[in-house]
Amino acid sequence: MNKKNSLIFSVTYKNYMNNVLNDKENKSLGQWEIIPEMIDQLKYAYAYLTNSNQMVVKKYEIERFEYENVEKGYDHKGKYCFVFKKSEDVFFEYPYSPVQGRHYSNDEEMDALPRIDKSEADSRLEASRTTKSYNNTSTKKSGIENDAQTKLSNIWKEEFSDRTLPPVEISKKMIASAEEDPEQDLAALLTEYYVKLDKTKDK
Repeated sequence: MNKKNSLIFSVTYKNYMNNVLNDKENKSLGQWEIIPEMIDQLKYAYAYLTNSNQMVVKKYEIERFEYENVEKGYDHKGKYCFVFKKSEDVFFEYPYSPVQGRHYSNDEEMDALPRIDKSEADSRLEASRTTKSYNNTSTKKSGIENDAQTKLSNIWKEEFSDRTLPPVEISKKMIASAEEDPEQDLAALLTEYYVKLDKTKDK
């Protein structure tokens, strides 16, 4: 399996227009809780546009990660943003599960995906602009937990079946974290768990 050196993060149409379409002057983006072991291997980032039929719209070459600060317009302490060297507009379909907060991948795999032509990209941009997002708050807690457990199991089978399943207590923490914060995507949490595990073994 190729090393996961790329962050795929989701942006709404509004955030795309305000922060992604044209590079910010300070060349910083994002607000994530990412473990240091994961940050050490992230070299690229891709912006995934929500409600666009899974379209990736931009690629960044990461210079470094840093804690957010108020001077750069951030309001969350203790989360990381990245500062990028350069960016380029790209339009291709992300073939995996929808990105809620963040996923991880490999830049060679991402760059090999077939590009979307301009008319199709414009159509998907318009779909993202006009689609309203709804949060279903009426789902019972137990239903959400069962759904998260199933999703965690499915992601493990698809992406990490060559690895040992995380212990029950750690799995429960991942599920609870994903329920409380949409940014904490289960696929990302599993990736971070195995990266940290490997780094611990290497010491």
